[in-house]
Amino acid sequence: MDLESVSHLRRYLMIKKIQTYITLVGGGPACATAAIQLFRSGIEILIVTERIGGTIRNANLVENLVGFPQGISGEDFVMLMEEQLEYSKIPIVNDKVKSISRVNEKYIILAEESEIISDFLIIGTGSIPRKLDIKGEDEAFEKGKLFYEIYNAKGNSKGKEIVVIGSGDVAYDYSLNLSKITKKIAIIQRTDKAKSLPILQKRVEEEKKITVISNRIPYEIFIENGKVVLATKTEKEVNEIESDLIIVAIGREPNIEFLSDELKKEYEEPKDESNLYFIGDVKKGNYRQVSIAMGDGMNVVMEIVKKLSRKEDYDGAPRQVW
Repeated sequence: MDLESVSHLRRYLMIKKIQTYITLVGGGPACATAAIQLFRSGIEILIVTERIGGTIRNANLVENLVGFPQGISGEDFVMLMEEQLEYSKIPIVNDKVKSISRVNEKYIILAEESEIISDFLIIGTGSIPRKLDIKGEDEAFEKGKLFYEIYNAKGNSKGKEIVVIGSGDVAYDYSLNLSKITKKIAIIQRTDKAKSLPILQKRVEEEKKITVISNRIPYEIFIENGKVVLATKTEKEVNEIESDLIIVAIGREPNIEFLSDELKKEYEEPKDESNLYFIGDVKKGNYRQVSIAMGDGMNVVMEIVKKLSRKEDYDGAPRQVW
């Protein structure tokens, strides 16, 4: 047996093997809501996620969630989520999921340090950012000069000059969030008009640190003298914008790459009698709101409990969900 095979064997033997009734993959508001309500219903569950919070960590201020009259920052909301999950004694495995498949009506979740077998599976893995797909983008990311999530970029942003690429709510929200700690921010958008909420546009206009540059198409990124340079073009000219960091916020897509081909097909064409559920941003497209994700998680729990209540051999299922 060669050294590589020995290494794989050792890793396989070290993997924790877990069996549970319902596994929730994801750590955002959708999975947190579903997990708490399932646990209250007396159902055996497990959350698998790298970290609790999801992309809500990026939010500058969540203002449309009832119960927070002055709004709440994404980071503070995550702290409350973590506190409630701990208070509710929700079992959590902090691990990175590599693949998920279905074998003999059981779901097999393979993570870096664990293998979970589950009867039901709830996927709430949210979304991943779209790339620009231009020259130099990958190199800038690898060298820590380009980011897609601001909670990863914040530690490097204090007193820096930042370029944010995008014209929607996320780009404008990221810029407002970073303006508290950065020296200067330029928002680069392809079109003349922003696609973000009017209230965000108004706040950006009032923020002296932020400048909006319209009608620019990014086509190359390169690093020069410790700075990162974004080359953009219009119909008439080419421009270069130098900064310390670039944040890309041009849209997001469902985070489902770890699913087997069979489960990806089921994502596209759901089956009525399946024990596989998708909740929150992973299935909501542009309807990415905390309240929708939480409601989605609760709705799926209602469906699961109703399904289980038909099984006489499951003691926890008949309990009324309040």
